[in-house]
Order: sequence, then structure tokens, then C-alpha cells
Amino acid sequence: MFFIFSKVLLFIISPLNWVFALLLYSLFSKKPKRKRNCLIAGILLAYFISNHFIFNQVIKVWEVDTITMDQIQDTFDIGILLGGYTNLYIEPNHDRHNFSESANRFNNTLELYYKGKIKKILLTGGNGDLVYEVAKEADLANRYLQTLGIPPEDIIVENASRNTYENAIFTKKILDKDFPNQSCLLITSAWHMRRSAAIFKKQQIEVTPFSVHFLGEKTKFGPRDMFLPDKSGFWHWELLIKEWVGYVAYKAKGYL
Repeated sequence: MFFIFSKVLLFIISPLNWVFALLLYSLFSKKPKRKRNCLIAGILLAYFISNHFIFNQVIKVWEVDTITMDQIQDTFDIGILLGGYTNLYIEPNHDRHNFSESANRFNNTLELYYKGKIKKILLTGGNGDLVYEVAKEADLANRYLQTLGIPPEDIIVENASRNTYENAIFTKKILDKDFPNQSCLLITSAWHMRRSAAIFKKQQIEVTPFSVHFLGEKTKFGPRDMFLPDKSGFWHWELLIKEWVGYVAYKAKGYL
């Protein structure tokens, strides 16, 4: 039930839906004052959400800085790669791996492996869709890694999880059963690391966080960054608000 509720909540917390609701209400409201107020509120909200400068300052505070690749002196036994880097719906997909905006999770993990920073890659992530039957992300990534020359014995697959909490639950079962007392590097997006690291810690999984896919950029003070609307703001704010809501919900459920 919690999983289903979380999917419904994604629609509610979307900033684009908030703007759309305000403008729609303004269009059909019969009260002139309320119509004007909703129209103004919708425009101001859209401008706030699309302001890159504001979002950049907020995300830089939220994202978790961790060790960098050059600071890893001792090789980790396992790099735990959290899912979310694949677009499961793009076609064609039979002869390629289609990445999402979070592709750096995968790319940086691959770099860690080839630079000798991790010995094995644990892929955790199945299919979190409520409606469509699509392939499981960890299975697709496993297939792709092998085409890149990584031997099967260096790949560990956990393909049953649907969210970050289940990532930790099912990963712990694999580690306790087959890889006890192994040193682990936790790899996920910087904006997702705060919640992820807390969940893994709650499950008593000893990991060293390694943040990738940062959204925060160097602060720039030009007109384009400070005043002009940026269409990517709607997507970025949705990611961040989802993380905030997820953090609070997981805290309430005792997941972290």
C-alpha cells in the first residue's frame, strides 16, 4: 500500500501540476478577484520554479558531498549501484541500453570499476511501474555490462526492489548470505544520497557514500541564470520535492 501511495503522490507533488491547476482554476472561476489572484499566483509560481539561480542555491545545500574518486586509496570489495539510470520505455531497446538523465550513476560506477576502485558491481533495482510490464533494470544493466567486457563473476544482481527502501532490504540479504564483511561503496545521485545513506545505515549495512550526478553548479550571476526562465527547473524541482517528501515519509515509516 505504501508503494502504491508513493506513486500517486508523485502526481500531487509535481510543480507543473500546481501551475496548471492554478491557471485552470483561473480560467473557469466566475469570481473576478479569485480569477485574477489565481492567474497571478500561477505566473509567479511558474517563474519561481523556472529560475535557475534559486534552484541552484537550494540544491547545493541539499546535495551530499562525499569522498571523490582520487581520495579512494583502498579498493572496495563491492560498489552498490542504485537504480534509476535507465529509461525502460525507449524503443528500440533490444540492441542497446537506453539511459535516463541519471546516467552518470552508471557511468561513474563503470569508471570506478575500470580504475580499480571497486572489485565488483552490485546492481540493485527492478521495475517500479504500477501499470506497464517492462524489463527489470538490474537485468538490463547486467547484460550491458557483460557486453562491455566485465566478467559475470564481477556482477551481482538484485532485481526485485521497487524503491530505495527495498534496494537496501534486498541488498542486505545478498550481502549477508554471499558477501559478509565486504567493504561497500554506495553509489547514487548526490540529491538522492541523503535519504539513501540513511536507509542503508538503518538496515545496518556498512557503506561509504559516493555521490555522483550532481545537479548543483558553480554560481553564475549573468541575466540568463538569474532572471530568464529555465524549462529544466520544473523537472529539477520535482526531483527535489520528491526527495524531501520521500525523506519525511520514510522517516515517519521508520525506514531511516
